Amino acid sequence: MTPFAERALVGCMAAALVLSGAACRRPAPKKDKPLPQAPPTASAEPLATPSAEPDEDGAPAGSAAPAGSTAPAGSAALAGAGGGSTKKRKPRTGARFLIDGPEQPIAIGGAATVYSKGVIWRLSGNAAQVSPFGPDGPAAGPSEPERARKWPRGRVAVAEDASGVMHTYWVEGSGLVRSALDAAGKLGAPEVVANDAVPGTSPSALRTGGRDAVAYLAAPNARNAERHGRLWVEGGGVLDMSPEGSGATSISLVSVGEGQVIAMWLDARSAMTPVHARRFEIREKTTALAADDVVFVGGPPEGYPELVGVRAGNSAAGLLPLATDKGFALHDILVDWNGKAKIKTLDYPNGMDTAPVAAASACGETIVVYARPEAKEPGSPQVLEIATLGGSGAIEAQEVAAYPGQVLELHAAAADANTIWVVYTAGTKSFAMRLGCGVKATAPAAPKGK
Repeated sequence: MTPFAERALVGCMAAALVLSGAACRRPAPKKDKPLPQAPPTASAEPLATPSAEPDEDGAPAGSAAPAGSTAPAGSAALAGAGGGSTKKRKPRTGARFLIDGPEQPIAIGGAATVYSKGVIWRLSGNAAQVSPFGPDGPAAGPSEPERARKWPRGRVAVAEDASGVMHTYWVEGSGLVRSALDAAGKLGAPEVVANDAVPGTSPSALRTGGRDAVAYLAAPNARNAERHGRLWVEGGGVLDMSPEGSGATSISLVSVGEGQVIAMWLDARSAMTPVHARRFEIREKTTALAADDVVFVGGPPEGYPELVGVRAGNSAAGLLPLATDKGFALHDILVDWNGKAKIKTLDYPNGMDTAPVAAASACGETIVVYARPEAKEPGSPQVLEIATLGGSGAIEAQEVAAYPGQVLELHAAAADANTIWVVYTAGTKSFAMRLGCGVKATAPAAPKGK
């Protein structure tokens, strides 16, 4: 055993004795100084049982463009500089899904966020850049050569609803920054709404009941020595999501009805991977919180996995790529409004240290896009594959959409009821791909499943 391994083992054993068997926390990518105090925690009333079942036929908030908006046309030649590193693909209209692009990169590197009207790129410093959708897809994004070497990893989150109100949120230093976003993609002046965020992390935001709700990772403080999840509600202050003594490494919000949201977060530790879920309801004058539930416990994580949430019928589906006893799989942790959970998996041919996944609702289904190894051999190139979530939560693989070699960043969102845009980074360049309903395009419908 190497000296480093011996020290790590001794450290975990010592922590286990002190904490009476608690798992050793996986070290963070870089150490952050804890803040002495957190923003005041707002009061919340308990949400013991659902006040009403969410409307199963209602579309997820922020998952599609406002009514009457037009979808971008196919990306016959997406704007960008330089050649692409993925195979060209002509639109396929006879498949389950129409797949259009990529032909050219639209940016150099970067963690992108797709929303109903375009793509937002996080820039160095307290700034972001918007690439609005046009007739041929999103406009060109950042092209500075320096981005090929390094780009900000924290994503921008967008809160929007059918009324056209949109705000962006991102973390700059320890500040959770908010900015208005208009229909043309112009960002307003930034304002800091919380000052205890973990630098370099990505918040999750949505708009429901006429107010924004933003979940973010908070730095350790006097109350909680762990990095933990907190919730900022527009007009309602900051609420604690993680119970005292528990942590969070990735967090996601999923709207399951008007004012009704399920928060899910990952607490990746060196020995295990718990997933928490907590229901909350944004009411006229307050926010009602249900108790915290541990809905899944997996084994040791590989790298720093992220939990991606998406609505599936009446439930929130938390998508988590994670090692298993038999290999490696994409897990669907399906949590309904009553707090009941179902777990389904989709096996990968091999493991991946970085295993990006994205999801959105369109074509009457919950659609998942993920990178996986093309074959079981070590070092196998990656493919981007499309899957759908069945009513039981089963992940049903449909078809391979692209052959990027290796995917570093991945995000997706619906532009309307029949269109999803996917943006991914392969190597140092980012590409846009449109998914349509193909020959099975139908009138707008809610995602399947309960």
